[in-house]
Amino acid sequence: MRWLRPVVLAVSFMALAGCHVVQLPDPNATVGADMHPEIVLRNIRESYRIMQNRINRGEITTSQRDELIRTLVEQYAAQVDMDKVPPAKAWQFADILRQAGRWEDTYKLLQTAVKVAPDDDRFVNDSLQLARAAAHLGKVDEAIKGCRSTFKVPENQKAPIMMAVLYEVVPEGRGKGKDIELAKLLEDAIQQHQATIVDANSEAGKEFLAGRPHHIQNAWAEIVKLYSSNNRQDLAREALQRAEKATGSGARV
Repeated sequence: MRWLRPVVLAVSFMALAGCHVVQLPDPNATVGADMHPEIVLRNIRESYRIMQNRINRGEITTSQRDELIRTLVEQYAAQVDMDKVPPAKAWQFADILRQAGRWEDTYKLLQTAVKVAPDDDRFVNDSLQLARAAAHLGKVDEAIKGCRSTFKVPENQKAPIMMAVLYEVVPEGRGKGKDIELAKLLEDAIQQHQATIVDANSEAGKEFLAGRPHHIQNAWAEIVKLYSSNNRQDLAREALQRAEKATGSGARV
């Protein structure tokens, strides 16, 4: 019964709050075509914040947090009507379904999102998330192609590329017969990261520039690992040499 959904969600949020008085987000997003995905995503983020505070206080464990969040996200995801998702909001609904583990539906919605992307920012982010979903589903060649499609955007829009390839696409695609290709993709993504232009006076720009050497080092380490784990020590050694040349003789990967 539809009226039970807000009740179930409210109970979940009571579990999140525990015995403490906490200002919680309103979980009662409407259903179907009137569902507001931005509210749902905000509620999920707020729930993670609340849970982390409880973990820090020693009130719950990480596994308990994950279970509570999983239940909450699944309840939200159950309200999504795939046939009524507005194309312009497909990327937001896809994020909800991804967190609920509904990868096939996530993949379908992100295909729509990429097609209707209104600007480079949405094109880059939605294409990378589509690649992540494709890699998870075993479509690694498609994922690699999707990542490379983002290389064409202007330098001031390239910031998400390497980070998504390194921390999302490669982990989803690893071990599915395309590790060598993923390593090559990641190395090319490093070049995209190095070419990125940001506003050095903004907080986001400062954070990007400060973290760039660390993430590039992580990327080189992952490249070497991908080659080594596939018995291509020759490629691993060559990658290590390129890493040292690119980052300095003291590079550690």
